[in-house]
Amino acid sequence: MITKRPFQQSVPLLPSMTQTKKIPVWGFGAKYGGIVRHCFQCGPSAEADGIDGVLEAYRGVFKTALIMSGPTSFTEVISLAASQAMKSQANALKWGKQSYTILLIITDGAVSDVEATRRAILGASNAPLSIVIVGVGSADFSAMRFLDDLQVGPNGKDIVQFVEFDAHRHSKASLTRATLEEIPDQLVSYFTSQNIMPLSVPRGSTINVIEEEYNSETDIDLTLNINSDGKIELSEGGYLQDSWSGTNYAGLSILRPPTTLDNIPGSSAHMQSIPAPTQLPDRRLRVQVPPGISPGMQIQIQNPETRQMMIVAVPAGLGPGSAFDVAY
Repeated sequence: MITKRPFQQSVPLLPSMTQTKKIPVWGFGAKYGGIVRHCFQCGPSAEADGIDGVLEAYRGVFKTALIMSGPTSFTEVISLAASQAMKSQANALKWGKQSYTILLIITDGAVSDVEATRRAILGASNAPLSIVIVGVGSADFSAMRFLDDLQVGPNGKDIVQFVEFDAHRHSKASLTRATLEEIPDQLVSYFTSQNIMPLSVPRGSTINVIEEEYNSETDIDLTLNINSDGKIELSEGGYLQDSWSGTNYAGLSILRPPTTLDNIPGSSAHMQSIPAPTQLPDRRLRVQVPPGISPGMQIQIQNPETRQMMIVAVPAGLGPGSAFDVAY
């Protein structure tokens, strides 16, 4: 159960925690039809659009028949977040990517059932998930400080950070630092435990290019070929005439290629003909997936020519013993 103002003061933490503007917003501790609901969707959509969308979804709750009510229970919200975090990571692995989820819980009351909360956190410990709980208002949160030191699982993982809002009310930077300080270590701990290597740093453009089928009615093939006489012809048919000046094809002005290199600084060689482009051989290396490696994980292989190490991701659907080709 959360009163309006502290919630709205805590929401600005979200930009520090997400790389996407689509944010699921769930509520807990509200009564409807005489029954207390411990997990329900806020807003008309499963995901709110940015901070403004989160605030709009939250304010909309007070315009419904829901009545804020105790007891305070996070268990259903934690279980749902863990399930969605697992699904998100599984989908990311199919595309050679990675996903990690941060659940931000803002509450004005201490949990009513500490043991149930501990079990829910234990159940979520194998998910790519960090849980940040911000306590707002004047409630006694002493019973929740155990969450900061709660270690779950065989390796003693810590996936929870509890922060009292009033202790950092004076500084947004202080509040942000307190809520985020444990997340990097938690993220690294999860991926290390799953034997998932970091993704390589992307280089060049990150624009997704979608290849579409060639349409002879709307698309123009501008591929140029060189015939045996040394003349340039278009793949769609037709030669480029000797009168190059003003030649126009599909709105493109085509200039005559130079017959010598005399006009190029530092060169006096004559160009007898235009050589056809050299087609590089398609070199591929057969890689077998080692034991203990699953789809989406990255492995190192050696380039047989340069002897340099390359990092490749195991394609979806392949397990130990399977093989796939890598171009080099």
